[in-house]
Amino acid sequence: MHAENINLTYYNIHFSRTLIMKKILYLIAFTVMNAMSVSAQDELKNEVGVFYGYGSASDVLSVFSSMFSAAAGSQSSWFGPIGVEYYHHISPAVAIGGVATYAKCTAEDEKTKKKDLKENYITVMPSVKFNWLRKKGFGMYSSLSAGVMIASISCEDDVKTADPSAKDETLARFMLHVTALGAEFGGDAFRGFVEAGVGEKGIINAGLRYKF
Repeated sequence: MHAENINLTYYNIHFSRTLIMKKILYLIAFTVMNAMSVSAQDELKNEVGVFYGYGSASDVLSVFSSMFSAAAGSQSSWFGPIGVEYYHHISPAVAIGGVATYAKCTAEDEKTKKKDLKENYITVMPSVKFNWLRKKGFGMYSSLSAGVMIASISCEDDVKTADPSAKDETLARFMLHVTALGAEFGGDAFRGFVEAGVGEKGIINAGLRYKF
C-alpha cells in the first residue's frame, strides 16, 4: 500500500506539472499571437494617396499669366491639380512625407478663338501632417506643405510670328499649401479622404489613401 501511495503521489505531481506546462505554453502562444496582431496594426506606418483638387494656386496664377502674356489669351480649359502623396508616421500623431501635383491650362485668343497658349504646372512639396483625431475607421488631421512649382508656358508658332515678343518660358516659384481640415474614413488599409485648405492642392480636394 505504501508503494502504491507513493506511485499515486508521483502520478499526481507529474500530472500537475504537465497541466501547468500546458497552461504556460497556451499562455505563451496567446501572448505571441496577440503581440503579432498588435504589431501588424502598428506596422501601418506608411501611406500613399491620390487626389484631385479644385481652386488651386496654379489656377489663379494661370489667369494672371494668361492676362499678361504676349499671347493675351484667356483661360479656356483647365485640368487639375491631380496629385500623389506619401507619408511615414514617426509617431501616431505626426507623419512626414511629400506631395507632388500636376495641372495644365489651354488659353485661346479672344478674337480669333484659336489656341495660342499652353501652360503646365508641376509642384513638389515636402510635407508634415498632424493627426489630431484617431478613431477606428475615421480620422481628422491638418497638414503643411512647402516646396517649388515649375511653370512651363509655351506659345503657338503663329503667335510668335505675329508678335516677336511672344516666347516660351519656364519659371520656378515657391509654393505652399495648408490643409486646415482633413477627414479620412474607411478601413485600416484603404480610406477615402476630403480636405479643405489653401494652396496648390486646391481649396478642396478629395482622393483615396492606402496604408501599409
